[in-house]
Amino acid sequence: MWVLAYLMSLIATLKDRRKIWVIVGSFVFASGVLYFLFMTAWLNIFLVVGYLRPVTIAVGLVALGGGILNIREFIRTKGAIVCEIQGEESRKRTMNRMERIVHSPLTAATIAGIVVLAFVVNSIEFACSAAIPAVSPRILSLNNLSTFQYYSYILLYVFFFMLDDLIIFGGAAFAINCRFGDRYVKYSKPVGGTVLLVLGVIIIFAPNLLR
Repeated sequence: MWVLAYLMSLIATLKDRRKIWVIVGSFVFASGVLYFLFMTAWLNIFLVVGYLRPVTIAVGLVALGGGILNIREFIRTKGAIVCEIQGEESRKRTMNRMERIVHSPLTAATIAGIVVLAFVVNSIEFACSAAIPAVSPRILSLNNLSTFQYYSYILLYVFFFMLDDLIIFGGAAFAINCRFGDRYVKYSKPVGGTVLLVLGVIIIFAPNLLR
């Protein structure tokens, strides 16, 4: 999310609305495709494994761990937008790359750069928010659904997962106060952490409720 916040601050300075929406659309679409691939990979692994109680407990523990870490990080950083997976040098390189792309003329190469940036950043940052994308496919795998239904639910998840990014980017595009995005990012951690804690408890102690 720190990438989202920084990229939003960059596009907020642009005067070209078309360029803003091309950058926004490319970044969000590429991020959504990557998360869809992540989740379908998890889903297929869980479908092959089938219902094994130890696997379900392990996923529940991942959810509990992710929830605790999210809430702990929110308390420790006081809501600051951080992800310790990347070091300072790596973060600076990413920021410089974003600046070059945003301030370059709008060409096919620029769009390709945004897509590559979205894939690289989300692949790295996935480690910061991997719990829910791993837990959701496990919940789906516990239900006897058709292939179409499995992938439809994942598409629905990815749609809402990326919708908030699009709304926040749109706020910057229309010159809405960018602090809204900061506040959203700040409070998404404790809310997401609480959701993970609840899911973890249900998965471990009452998985039948998810069927």
